[in-house]
Amino acid sequence: MTRCAITECKDYTPAALDKALREIIDNTDFPDVAGKTVFIKPNILSDAAPEKAITTDYRALEALLKILKERGAVSLIVGDSPGTQMAKLSARVSKIADVVEAQGARLSDFREENRVHDIDGLKLPMAKALDDADIVISFAKFKTHQLMSATGAVKNMFGTIPGLNKSPLHFRYRTPETFAAFLMKVYAECHVDYAFIDAVIGMEGPGPGSGTPRHVGVMMGSKNAYALDRAEALMMGYRSIPLVEIAEKLSPGISDAEFPLLDPASLIMKDYKRIGDGKKDTFRSLVIGTIKNIFSRNGNDDRPRPIFITENCRACSKCVSICPAKALKIENGHVVFEKKKCIKCYCCHEMCPFDAIKVK
Repeated sequence: MTRCAITECKDYTPAALDKALREIIDNTDFPDVAGKTVFIKPNILSDAAPEKAITTDYRALEALLKILKERGAVSLIVGDSPGTQMAKLSARVSKIADVVEAQGARLSDFREENRVHDIDGLKLPMAKALDDADIVISFAKFKTHQLMSATGAVKNMFGTIPGLNKSPLHFRYRTPETFAAFLMKVYAECHVDYAFIDAVIGMEGPGPGSGTPRHVGVMMGSKNAYALDRAEALMMGYRSIPLVEIAEKLSPGISDAEFPLLDPASLIMKDYKRIGDGKKDTFRSLVIGTIKNIFSRNGNDDRPRPIFITENCRACSKCVSICPAKALKIENGHVVFEKKKCIKCYCCHEMCPFDAIKVK
């Protein structure tokens, strides 16, 4: 059985991060990186300031890069591709680009550096760094997620599909369960060797981009990303989440692990602001939602639709550009929402930088 390590890390000071990461590495099946090219995939949902807890914290990334170099990695690649990425990835506001440069790593822009992969009958561009690297590491952020209840180490690799290429996939895989099964196929294609979750400061409430920072005070790591995501969900107070539940149905035991350091069952935050219950709507979403997809032209179910807060909207068009159902447009400086087209993927909510979209 694989080992999943959770250890205390109260803040982002270099000493605390170095100690936590080394404890995790020493107590899990961490790959030998000596002489290898290592690709690290942080969560850069948007190039947001670190205090918003939207991205993997730059200080945690820096601590990992230093350890990888110390352990003999000869080349380091860091990259991600936000869902609405239109221009070259900068990652300056999040300070990730600064850390990458300071540590002699390379920041990869997946829009410019990709190759086609065959997944589930689809030909999809994916980060070329996946092919260039000997070792692939997912470095996710501890966050809730409006569609998937929580986002962790497995879903983090969805970002290897560049920019707006991700949007149509939500139209094809409309329920949390069908999307979870697809995420598993993406993750398998990424041949991830190891995963971390930055849980020093997490996000609760309407994540992954509009929630509230919440001090969690730990770092997490494992060769088994499914075990890591299961532990994250448990700590948030979920009974289960779609990704783990579907993964277990398709591959029983895939999220099993032993915990040599802290046990996630002892770290449950009962007051954590979650997205629903995570598990209670699984049957409704999977079975009833599938039936409605068959008999309904737009495939809607009874999950809540996004609500647009006009006074907060800046007409930036990010929601319009990412909407896979083409349910949004800008007219007279405001978003116009065609409810009948909405497939409730919540991409608009995920990418809105002005907290102008709620899901209730």
